[in-house]
Amino acid sequence: MNLFRKNKEAQNAGPEMSKAPKAGRKIDKRSLANGSFATGMAAIIIAAIVVLNMIVGALPSDKTTFDMSTNKIFTIGDTTKEVLAGLTDDVTLNYLIQSGKEDTRIEALLDSYVSASDHVKMKKVDVVANPTFYQQYSDTAVPPNSVIVTSGDKSKVIDNYSIYLTDYSTYQYSFDGEGQITSAIAYVAGGDTSTAYTVSGHNEIALSSNMTDMLEKASITTKDLNLLSSDVPGDCDLLIIFAPETDFTKDEAGKVTKYLADGGKALIVSVVASDETPNFDSILEAYGVSRIPGFVVEGDATHFTQAPYILLPDVASTDVTEKVAGMNIVDAFTQAINISSDDDELTYTATPLLTTSEQAFLKDLDTQTLEKEDGDTSGKFTLGVKIEHTLSESSYGEADVELEEKEEKPEDTTHTKILYYSSPCLFSSDALSSLLQMYVEMPSGNMQLFSDSITYLTDREVTVSIPAKTMQEPSITVPQGTAALIGNALMFGLPALVLIGGIVITVRRRSK
Repeated sequence: MNLFRKNKEAQNAGPEMSKAPKAGRKIDKRSLANGSFATGMAAIIIAAIVVLNMIVGALPSDKTTFDMSTNKIFTIGDTTKEVLAGLTDDVTLNYLIQSGKEDTRIEALLDSYVSASDHVKMKKVDVVANPTFYQQYSDTAVPPNSVIVTSGDKSKVIDNYSIYLTDYSTYQYSFDGEGQITSAIAYVAGGDTSTAYTVSGHNEIALSSNMTDMLEKASITTKDLNLLSSDVPGDCDLLIIFAPETDFTKDEAGKVTKYLADGGKALIVSVVASDETPNFDSILEAYGVSRIPGFVVEGDATHFTQAPYILLPDVASTDVTEKVAGMNIVDAFTQAINISSDDDELTYTATPLLTTSEQAFLKDLDTQTLEKEDGDTSGKFTLGVKIEHTLSESSYGEADVELEEKEEKPEDTTHTKILYYSSPCLFSSDALSSLLQMYVEMPSGNMQLFSDSITYLTDREVTVSIPAKTMQEPSITVPQGTAALIGNALMFGLPALVLIGGIVITVRRRSK
C-alpha cells in the first residue's frame, strides 16, 4: 500500500517536478572547457605547420636537403666553392631533360651550384618540346640528362655519358658530375685553353684515363705529335714525352732539344729498359741529367709497400711539390736519376723532387733476387727532377739572367721548364695496374703531384682536379663463423629474451 501511494503521488506531481533534469543529462562545464581548449590548440598547431611548411619551401634547397650518400655525390667541395667564389660573369646550367624523367642526382647537384652562387642559374630545357636546342652548341645530338654550360659566347657540353663512368675491367661505377660541371664553369667563365702535344712513334705508353681526364678538366687540349714528320708546333704550350720504349732518331731528339732551348715546357717520363737509348738520353743530358742503369729497390721498410720496388719516396719542398707535403706517393719499378753538379758555369738548375732513403740500392734487370748483394750500388737516389733554364733572348747561350736581382722577369727572356720522372707508374693507373697484375686506383698524392706538375709547366693554375666519386656503397664482410653465431643469436637468443622478459613481468604483476 505504501509503495502504491508513492507511485501515485509521483504520477500526480506538478509540472515543476516533471521538468527536472535527469541525473544522466547533467552538463559538465569542465569537460566543455577542455574540449574547447583542445580544439583551439589543434587549430593553432595546424596553422603553425602550414606556416612552417611555407617558410621551409621558401628556403634554398641546400638548406632543406641533406646528402646521405656515402661519398657525398650531391655535395660540392672546396675546389668548386673556390671556383664559384671567383665568378664575375653569369653562368647558365642548361639541363636537358625529358619532362618527368629527370635524373634526381644531377638535378640535386645542379641545385647545389645555384644555391652556392648568385652568378649561377639553372635552366631546364625539355628536349621533346625543344629538340634542336643542342644545335647551338654541338654538331652531334646530346642525350637527355646532359648539361650545356654557357657564359657569354662560350659554352661546353657535358654529355650524360661523361657524368656516369664505368670501368669495365672492374665494373666499378662512378659519378663525375661535380668534376665535369666545375671544369666547364671554370672554362666558360674565363679560362683560356692550352695545347699539349704527346710524342708518339716509339711505343709510348698511352696516357691513362685518369691523366687525360685531369688534363681535360684543366682546359688543356691534347694532340698527338710524330716528330718524324713534323716539328714541334708553334702552339705547343706543353710537350709530353711519356714512357717511350724505343729510341728517338737524332733528328727527333734535335727537334725536342731546339724546342726546349727556345723556352719550351716539357713533361718527360721514362721507363726502365734493357736497350740503350742514346738519342732520347741526349735530350736530358743537355741539362746535366742522366739515368743510372738498373732499377731501384728500397732497403728501408718505411719507404716501400707490398714489395721493395714499390716505393714510398720522400718529397722535397719545392714550388712543384708544396701541396703534396704529407701525402703518400707511390712510385714503382723506377730508375735512379743522376744530376751533374761539377760545372760551376752551368746555365740551368736541376732540383730533386722525389728521393729514396739512404738504404736504397740498385738491381740489374736480370736479377734473380731483390736482396742486397755485394756490388749493388746503394745510397740515396733521385727519382724526379725539376730543370729550369732562363736565358736572355738578346744574349742567347750566355749565362742565366740573374732574376733574383730583379723585381720582375725581363720581357726578353726565355724560360725553359722540364719535369722529369723515371717511371710511368707514378701517374698512370694503367701502368701501375699492369705492373701489379691487378686493377688499382692512383693514390690522391700521385694525382695531386700530376696536377701540380701541369700547373707548374703551363703557368696556369689547375684549379679543377676533382676526381670522380664512386657509386659503390661500402660493404661489411663478416667471417663465416661469426655470421653463423649472429644467425643463431637472432634465431634462438632473441625469442628467449622476449620469453624471459614476459615471465618476469607476469610474476611481478601477480605478486602485487
